[in-house]
Amino acid sequence: MCHSISKYSPLLTNGVVVEVMDYFRAILRKKEYSERALALTEEVIQVNPANYTGWLFRRECLMMLKSDLKKELAFISKVAKQSSKNYQLWHHRRVIVNEIGECGEELDATAKALLEDPKNYHVWAHRQWVLQKFNLFKGELKYVESLLRVDIRNNSAWNQRFFVVKNTSGFNKEIQNREVEFTFKSLEKAPNNLSPWNYLRGLMAQNGFNVDAVKRLAAAILKKDPKCTECLSFLIDVALKFPTVPSLQTAAKMCTDLKTNLSQIREKYWEYQEHKVKSKLQELRTSN
Repeated sequence: MCHSISKYSPLLTNGVVVEVMDYFRAILRKKEYSERALALTEEVIQVNPANYTGWLFRRECLMMLKSDLKKELAFISKVAKQSSKNYQLWHHRRVIVNEIGECGEELDATAKALLEDPKNYHVWAHRQWVLQKFNLFKGELKYVESLLRVDIRNNSAWNQRFFVVKNTSGFNKEIQNREVEFTFKSLEKAPNNLSPWNYLRGLMAQNGFNVDAVKRLAAAILKKDPKCTECLSFLIDVALKFPTVPSLQTAAKMCTDLKTNLSQIREKYWEYQEHKVKSKLQELRTSN
């Protein structure tokens, strides 16, 4: 039985699907780990690349037959060209690479996949696993910066930057200053880009965050663009995280401006934020 596996065509007839799955169920019942069973899993995956049982049984066949696992990586790459957003595929690849015990060309493979889809979560998750498993962080920050030069709004690349710093140098004072400088340079190009503001929120959660310096830099952006909603939203979060009476009073005015003028479509959210700000303000006044 052969249904042109190499094409991975989605245009399979119902009859072919039924035939393939009937054969597969028979093989599963027999627990037959053979070359023909391995070949059958290719057809099962052609029918449905997200078939978890198909991938699992394929792994079992590969291990039982002591197959060349490096050749299996080529098969996975072929399927990925047609079905890259596929958890089962990338999980299978991780297991195979782990069994091989070396990184091989995994960083290159994920880089190629990210050229096609720079925000593919499954590819990023696999890349992060490879970096940690084989300690390949050297050069990753430069790779991330190359992606951000292409698309400063690539939220996945911003997330990867945080992941790399966290797993290498950590966020000491010097590194935080460097990251704040890098982030605000990107904001000069696109001040309403949510990704770097979220990156700053991640930095804000670290010990030793220089809140005064960040507020000054954010104020400089507001001076150039008083209607920058993302900057206003960030400063409201800063006021809630590091509350003082003056900062909370300013934040309350920002909430009012956002809900009535600058970002009316998110009126309910700004009302929610305003309620938190006023509650925190009342709490501070009561405690004093």
